[in-house]
Amino acid sequence: MSVDDYLDKTDDEIYALLGTSLLGGTLGVGPSDPDFPRRFGREWFHGKLDDLRSRICGHERLKAAVGTSHSDRVIDAYALYEILGDFAGDPAKAALVAVLVARIGVGSLCSGHTPLP
Repeated sequence: MSVDDYLDKTDDEIYALLGTSLLGGTLGVGPSDPDFPRRFGREWFHGKLDDLRSRICGHERLKAAVGTSHSDRVIDAYALYEILGDFAGDPAKAALVAVLVARIGVGSLCSGHTPLP
């Protein structure tokens, strides 16, 4: 799976895919709580925002996008995917995270963040 596969998905769909991937399928998640993967993916993503800021905000490739919320989201998603590589253990999760971060916007994500030297 690549960034292309996720660009037309809603945030909720991406969170559900991310949650399912992180959980290794539907392990222990029965029909009684079909929304659990989406919630799990969302909580996991938001818990990783500081790590994402550290990886992204000082990266040379995205310096032009930091400070603006008007950068091209699709181009950002591809650049983020290349930067994140195997974030969270594999390329499919990295692609999901790249699309979510691109939707937030690199400028918004990095607003007020001072990268370490």
